[in-house]
Amino acid sequence: MFSRAVRPMVSLSRSLSTSSQNSTKVAVLGASGGIGQPLSLLLKNSPLVSHLSLYDIAHTPGVAADLSHIETRAQVTGYIGPDQLDAALVSLSI
Repeated sequence: MFSRAVRPMVSLSRSLSTSSQNSTKVAVLGASGGIGQPLSLLLKNSPLVSHLSLYDIAHTPGVAADLSHIETRAQVTGYIGPDQLDAALVSLSI
């Protein structure tokens, strides 16, 4: 009885496009630490993230350089020190 109702729904769901691009900019504060580095790696590999903004008081450009070698869509930018905090938080989604 329900098979006739389900069949059109299945064909409709297969015809919908899922190719829209996500443009989510995410910031990780404390990106050079023991939790920030693995978190940044996981976010870099996520297809939902288009830009990854890394901030910490030390060593952040090195972490950003390491992550930039991973072939994903997300761009990585590193910010260091209190004077660059504002730049790290510009136009954030999360």
